[in-house]
Amino acid sequence: MLKFRNKKRDNFYDMLLAQAEICSKGMKQLQEFCITHDESMAQKVIMTEEEGDMARRILTDELDNTFITPLDREDLFKLSSELDEILDYAKTSVDEIRAYGVVPDENMIELTGTLLDMTEHIILAISHMEKHRSISQDEAIFVKSLENKVGDMATKSLAVLFDEEDHRKIFKYREIYRHLNRTADVADAAMDTLLRIIVKMS
Repeated sequence: MLKFRNKKRDNFYDMLLAQAEICSKGMKQLQEFCITHDESMAQKVIMTEEEGDMARRILTDELDNTFITPLDREDLFKLSSELDEILDYAKTSVDEIRAYGVVPDENMIELTGTLLDMTEHIILAISHMEKHRSISQDEAIFVKSLENKVGDMATKSLAVLFDEEDHRKIFKYREIYRHLNRTADVADAAMDTLLRIIVKMS
């Protein structure tokens, strides 16, 4: 029985890590789409978002069928939800770029690049949660610092955008900038959840 429980303990950490890795893959694909305008890359983002949904469903199913969990159930569910939401916003960004006929600009490339950095450090934060909590904490705090960077970048991008005379263009680009900024907000919230988990583990 003890061996079974240890396997379950490892399993939840592994599942969170798998979700984080899928998030980072989706964000890399989103940035590649912004750089290349390659429709096949946009489709990969959509497929990766579906992969993320499945990873989340598996974790939720495991939660429902596990009596003892290594972390608080609500915390596990919340962190998993927030990781999934990051991918949801990546897909929404692709959907709107396509729907509005927007050509991704340098601002979007820079924003998605920073978002990719955030997801890569989320992987590190989650991978060290169980055994190296101080490292996990440092990585989470670094992700949160990048959220501020994304916010500043989005604000500057909007300021330049509002100098445009084409109101349709302003609306289209503004919506995408906002979605990218919101993606960073969700990543920041995920790291708040992770930091609370670490405090409880101490």
